[in-house]
Amino acid sequence: MDSFLNISDLSKEMLNNIIFNKVKDIKLDKKIIGCLYEKPSTRTRISFVTAINQLNGYSLDLKYEELNFSRQESLEDTFKAFGCYLDGLVYRTSDHKKLLLAKNLMRKPIINALSQISHPCQTLADLITLYENFRRLDIEISWFGDMNNVLFSLVEAVNMLDVIKLNIFSDASIINDNNWYLSDKIRLFDKIDHKIVKSSNCIMTDVFVSMNDEDSSRKLNLLRDFQVNKELFAKTSDDCVFMHCLPAKVGAEVTKDVIESSKSIVWKQAYNRLPAQKRLLQCINF
Repeated sequence: MDSFLNISDLSKEMLNNIIFNKVKDIKLDKKIIGCLYEKPSTRTRISFVTAINQLNGYSLDLKYEELNFSRQESLEDTFKAFGCYLDGLVYRTSDHKKLLLAKNLMRKPIINALSQISHPCQTLADLITLYENFRRLDIEISWFGDMNNVLFSLVEAVNMLDVIKLNIFSDASIINDNNWYLSDKIRLFDKIDHKIVKSSNCIMTDVFVSMNDEDSSRKLNLLRDFQVNKELFAKTSDDCVFMHCLPAKVGAEVTKDVIESSKSIVWKQAYNRLPAQKRLLQCINF
């Protein structure tokens, strides 16, 4: 694989190899991977730096404010310059089109560390976590809240794997605004169905207001009935777990008593960002 911008860039075999840890043991052999973050990052940034270093590569922190953007150098010229020196780029941006531009101009592998469209690295870690927890992937996930970039990547994975069932609970207006390709494994609900909650193996959510959202008060108002709280979790089965990609807005999309409960595996998710990044890096043709 030359670049990883979306889950759909993986073959089904490669996605399964990453989840089930069947990736070939390949070192980066001193390859220099630039890491550029236009937006804040904790787990993605640290896990990629650690993964690159553990695979005997070199991670180069490219501070956005220290590049020549401040002197009006164009993105085009910047990416061409990157291509002169780097073997690849891990890039977090507010505009997915910039990832495509970097891919075309650098002519080196690009990894999407988050865009407004998708967050595929998060989905890899989530699938690894679910497999570790259940030792299978024929499970049912119920997502509560916004139809955002994290959910889009999860939808792509569910469409590809054909074994996971995904239920999406969100406001009707948000559902209508997102015309994604949804397979028969994915169901949409604008009201909470407690029978579906009971059959779910995993309850998953993310912040109701993403980094690109401008009208936060409207979004919070639309989604307040889809909060994951103690009352909702009381309807779940004994083996149901809670997942959140973090950072969380405790009191908005999830309550403290859920995210800190014994059902919560959010820190397993966080840890698994590291093996997910390592396995992904070993699938890239640097």
